[in-house]
Amino acid sequence: MLVYLPTRRHCRCRVCGARQVKPKHPDEYVRGPRCRNCARVGTLRIDKWADSKPWRRHVCRCDGYHFPHREGSLWCYENPDYPVELDRRMFA
Repeated sequence: MLVYLPTRRHCRCRVCGARQVKPKHPDEYVRGPRCRNCARVGTLRIDKWADSKPWRRHVCRCDGYHFPHREGSLWCYENPDYPVELDRRMFA
């Protein structure tokens, strides 16, 4: 199974402590991202607690769903109870 990095980064403001989610690491932006709460630029840092949630390790990106989903859910290909026979599979 392939290992993917998180597609979104959980951030926290150093000044007001507000949480928000950004698509990239705050250091990867040309202009520093603005905090939505206090509107200051360049005060965001990575929230290590939110990024290290244990459920993030169980994200699957197979073709069972068109979005990133939890590994082993109903129509996930990694589910051991997934119907193998073609007549029992549901096609979208």
